[in-house]
Amino acid sequence: ATFKNQMSENDFETKLTFVEIFNRLDKDGNGFLSKAEFLAMSKEGYFKKPLSEEELNDLFDQADVFKIGRLNLFEFMSILRKNVKIGIQEIGYGYLPLAWGSLTAYWLGLGMQELGLTLVRVPSTFNVWISQGFRDSIPQYVFDTSTIHAVQVSVMLVSYIASVALTQKLCDDNRIGPVRFGTHAVTQSIGAAITLYLMLSPEAIVSAYR
Repeated sequence: ATFKNQMSENDFETKLTFVEIFNRLDKDGNGFLSKAEFLAMSKEGYFKKPLSEEELNDLFDQADVFKIGRLNLFEFMSILRKNVKIGIQEIGYGYLPLAWGSLTAYWLGLGMQELGLTLVRVPSTFNVWISQGFRDSIPQYVFDTSTIHAVQVSVMLVSYIASVALTQKLCDDNRIGPVRFGTHAVTQSIGAAITLYLMLSPEAIVSAYR
């Protein structure tokens, strides 16, 4: 078997992510890996099948596109994703856009419902007396429910598409088959649907309207 085929069949013997491995190898903390730091990777026991110094040298040279003798995080992650099988922790990055979108949609709903009432609530909050006439003159801006729902659905839709696209990219980069990708896509679809239901239902505990 060629070296590339041997690498593609190799696995990581660690639950650490690529970012965590990079930070551990970056002994001087300068944000880059020298060749010496990179070569130390096999000795740390990260690979199921330890690589020789010659094999690691070859990987480093492939990753060092600009031939400056050091690798940044993206070069490091790119070369490993192309040559080594990864675990579920790396595929999990595909769920991040959906998680961020869920939080953003929820807090946008609260903000569009509550922030416009901030001015009128300030006197009561700080126990400042004002006349009812002045209180009534303070502007209040509250979006209607349909507008809030439209914004939340849009945010969730964009984040869902981004999650599926990123997960597919990670699966393609690491030669993970369509069945496993489909499982992640279905999981993300169910998660997005449940999140939207909870946010858009006034009776739900996490609703923005309770």
